[in-house]
Amino acid sequence: MSKVTIIYGEEKKSVEEKDGEILGDVIASLDLTIEQPCAGCGTCGKCKVLVEKGGSIPDEIEETYLTKGELAVGTRLACRARIDGDTQAVLSPIIVYSNKSFKASNRHKRDRNVPLGLGIDLGSTTVAAYLTMLDDGEVVAGGASLNQQRVYGADIISRLSSAKGDQAHRQRLRRLAVSSINQAIDSLKLSKKMRGRIQKVSVVGNVAMHHLLAELPVDTLAMAPFQPYSLEAQENAKGLLAGIVNDDVQVKLPPVIGGFVGSDALACLAYFDFDRSEVPMLAVDLGTNGEVLVTDGKEIVVASTAAGPAFEGVNISCGMRAVDGAIVDARLEDGKFIFETIGDEAPLGLTGSGLIKVVNEMVLAGIIEESGRIAQNPNVMAEIIDRSFSPARIFLTPEKDIWLNQKDIRELQKAKGAISATISILLESLNLKREDLQKVILTGSFGGQLDIESVIHLGMIPNFSPDIVATIPNGAGMGAALFLSDEGFARGERIAASTKQLDLDRDADFHSLFIDALKLVAN
Repeated sequence: MSKVTIIYGEEKKSVEEKDGEILGDVIASLDLTIEQPCAGCGTCGKCKVLVEKGGSIPDEIEETYLTKGELAVGTRLACRARIDGDTQAVLSPIIVYSNKSFKASNRHKRDRNVPLGLGIDLGSTTVAAYLTMLDDGEVVAGGASLNQQRVYGADIISRLSSAKGDQAHRQRLRRLAVSSINQAIDSLKLSKKMRGRIQKVSVVGNVAMHHLLAELPVDTLAMAPFQPYSLEAQENAKGLLAGIVNDDVQVKLPPVIGGFVGSDALACLAYFDFDRSEVPMLAVDLGTNGEVLVTDGKEIVVASTAAGPAFEGVNISCGMRAVDGAIVDARLEDGKFIFETIGDEAPLGLTGSGLIKVVNEMVLAGIIEESGRIAQNPNVMAEIIDRSFSPARIFLTPEKDIWLNQKDIRELQKAKGAISATISILLESLNLKREDLQKVILTGSFGGQLDIESVIHLGMIPNFSPDIVATIPNGAGMGAALFLSDEGFARGERIAASTKQLDLDRDADFHSLFIDALKLVAN
């Protein structure tokens, strides 16, 4: 047995482990935060750690993903490095970019006798917490943390597979969810006295997040027809957040709708007033999964489609989460890309919104064809394409350290094609045409950051007038805050009961619509 020590900021944990154990598995067993978007398969190269002592020698996969400089200073991939003698590794602190866009106030500090509530959006990537005044429902502050379950993969299916196959993994996934909620609450920086004023908490999430948190079986989610074990709401899930909030705090879990359409989509329906709308409207909640919500003013239909990996920067050569240095916007000027990055730092990689803007700029310039293929003889900027690589790379920076290749473009096409096809099916189910819609909302941490004209031009959403399209980042979280009141919770139950969920895998037209929607052109 060898002593393994993991350092994370000011925290240090040690454990005895057998030589040969994978370092990433040891880190996960200690409930420490590490990102493994590919679930430890060695295909993303993003689970970098600094090994200061011990460990196996780098293998060929690490030599592919890590530079000589990184290897020289001890940088390793946690999914590949193995314990070999006493080992010590350092994890980089996880920083989460929070774009909570609402008019916050300090009333919770002034009106000290008003009880408080917390609306929690347990997202697959980001967990958001919203502090709410319980007298009138005003949201006064927001914060966020990374969902630590990403150690089991960025995608939901990888997490469900781990949970289904091993009780220990299922319990650890639940602990990681609770720990992530705790970090999101901590990001609000509430005093002990203010925490004591919290009387209610509501937690929303997709069906997988809901079931893992509530300790419900996930077997039915991981196999066809991919339905929840339970749709039921829990008005007081006692003990669910034990140790994080006081024992007398009411913890509410609103109902899920069905399939992979969870209580986060339900929260969006409530916050955007789908049940009260008298006109046709559409909302798309874009994240690791994409939920599409449509009403004709009478009925509500919803569906979920797998769209997130490219939008979250996963499976993209130089993709990354929204952290300092991540590209969120871009424009092409005089043969050069001008980037906007988080924190105005030097560009390090592409977020989903940055990816969409970059691809759209290159489609407009003729560097990428409408089919998605890199042009053989573009009229401009042919010098940024290097065909000596397989697949060819389009270099976005003079240093040639950020690029796209054909595979990256295809990943975006698949993601946007799935959203477009789902919109078409839901509109058809209500006998609606795109011109019938009077309001369109893009929401979610990713959806709320998109450039509307790029999204329309690339064909992710139909060719609406930009005037009717709005981007609102916080739909699910603000909806969670609505569910804190008894009236709001009851309203959520009514919406869930009256909403129809469509199974796309049973729709004969989905495949053909998806293929048509792969083109990078407005439709």
